[in-house]
Amino acid sequence: MAAMDIGNSATGVSPLRVAADRLRCQISAAKNRLGQVNFEWYPYDTLSNVEPLARLLVDSEPAVLEAASRDGVLDVGCQDGEMSFLFESLGCRVTAIDNAATNHNGLRGISTLISEFGSSVQLHHMDLNLPFSLPQQKYGLALLLGVLYHLRNPFQVMDQLAQHATYCICSTRVMRRLPDGSAIPAHFPVAYLLDAYELNEDDSNYWIFSESAFERMLSRTVWGVCAFLTVGDREASDPVSLEHDERAFCLLRRGYAMSHLQLIDGWHEAELTGWRWTKREFSLGLPAGRCRRITMRLFIPPTVLERLGVLTLRASLDGTELRQAVLDKPGEHVYTRLLNAHDGSSDRVIHFQLDKALAAGVQEDRELGVVVSSVELS
Repeated sequence: MAAMDIGNSATGVSPLRVAADRLRCQISAAKNRLGQVNFEWYPYDTLSNVEPLARLLVDSEPAVLEAASRDGVLDVGCQDGEMSFLFESLGCRVTAIDNAATNHNGLRGISTLISEFGSSVQLHHMDLNLPFSLPQQKYGLALLLGVLYHLRNPFQVMDQLAQHATYCICSTRVMRRLPDGSAIPAHFPVAYLLDAYELNEDDSNYWIFSESAFERMLSRTVWGVCAFLTVGDREASDPVSLEHDERAFCLLRRGYAMSHLQLIDGWHEAELTGWRWTKREFSLGLPAGRCRRITMRLFIPPTVLERLGVLTLRASLDGTELRQAVLDKPGEHVYTRLLNAHDGSSDRVIHFQLDKALAAGVQEDRELGVVVSSVELS
């Protein structure tokens, strides 16, 4: 499918909306040309996702589309491929994956349209409920729209995507009430496990999250939430009824292994879930722009305190010492500091220094300071 000339979002017109309008006409014309086919097209309007996506991306669309164009798009749970063709029309290389056994027409719909359009979308049959590996190492954008509650193990999929995609646009059904109508207390991270055929007579549905549970899962899989909105019944949504359906849409940026940051020195290679050991001294680049606060989640293993005693963490920025932190107990510590004023025109470096660390050869063949699981700049 040829890329469309769709203008620039700087004009206030969303490229996604423009491209979706054109694609809807193209798909309708293609289906008319094809006439009777020996399968049923996916019955839902996948392109209806574009309206909440345009709202979600109002401040981020240029950056997301640039990443998608540069590194490609992964469309997870592609059904008949409308979102794949949409991003292909925007000039992106697209990989589409779905499970033929659970796809509405066994992937015959998307395969037919790929042929009809002469599309270069790469289609892969994949069951995400089994161990899987993605076709390529890096994507600029992953689409996970209406898929999460069909997964037996959503954590596995979010973990995998965090290792391969810079951005992710994710939507899933959420709930504010239980099936009996009782309200879920605000901020309670609750998930409801559906019985077979309990929702929409579909036994491929599994987990419905409360909003706070969904956000916690994203945090536990090291995704940073850039934008978040919900649509549908925002007062009485529940996990089982069709009339009380609420959907959450979010734009996520990968935080796996602090890959969104400039790690300068003193950081060891990422461990399996993305956290890193530091050395006694380590440093971090602050990008140009007005970074006013740093929030760093640290973990102190009991063996470190047993061997070294209480640790002191010092930091300096632009020659100014920040308030030191005393790490006197094992477990998680949250290090939050306000940063001194800056005109935002150039990068800066914040230097950290522990008063002591485990020397190489004591516990491992490398110097070990603290474990850092995440860093957020705001």
